[in-house]
Amino acid sequence: MIDYWKLVKDFAPGDAVQRFAPGVSGGLSPFLGRVTAVHKGTGFVDVQWPSGNERVPVEDLVRVNPDFAKYLPPSLNFSWYPGFDVKQASGTPWRTDVFHPDFYIAAANQWLHGVDEVTAYDELWHKYGSRYDDELLRAEVAKLYAFGRNSATLRLRTHMKTSAYWVAQNRQYRVTSEELRAMKPSCPKCGTLMRKTTYKMTRGVRERLFACPKCLFLIKRENLLSPDGQPVEW
Repeated sequence: MIDYWKLVKDFAPGDAVQRFAPGVSGGLSPFLGRVTAVHKGTGFVDVQWPSGNERVPVEDLVRVNPDFAKYLPPSLNFSWYPGFDVKQASGTPWRTDVFHPDFYIAAANQWLHGVDEVTAYDELWHKYGSRYDDELLRAEVAKLYAFGRNSATLRLRTHMKTSAYWVAQNRQYRVTSEELRAMKPSCPKCGTLMRKTTYKMTRGVRERLFACPKCLFLIKRENLLSPDGQPVEW
């Protein structure tokens, strides 16, 4: 069972986040949000998405490196956010030379509300069909949805991680290849090398944990996965 009141402490205003699929779209959101407020008493945070602000339960979110934004269309990369600046990745696949930024925001809004790809295309065609070629529009919607379905894998392949990080709704974490080889994970919160410990619970049950000696962050050992998401015997 998830302890939402503990999980919400992992978030802070300014964090970049993606959202787990709210409906049939699958994967993570093909855009970033920015945490604007944390409500520790309820387990919710306020997130500013490209299409607006929303109060979201923390189990629906995953914190990400904001540098991931450079792989997104400019209108979805938070270049509008004060103090946030990121350079676009070279060879970007997005047709921003054709499509206006409001098209990508509208497409992101369809995903956010759990609209499937076909329905999203239909809605966007009715709104933008007179402005853009039908095949280009269809391809760009498909590309955005594919990006969302594959974004978790893309994040893992394109970012050098320095410590374990949360990747699932049940508080599971993937470690880096270096951590796995050394069998020594680092704290997801502060980066300090973690230590093995055992907590004895009631009725003699023992919980095998990793503990951070600096910030006291705790992770169950079985919740630390390999870089490809497989269980590890620590």
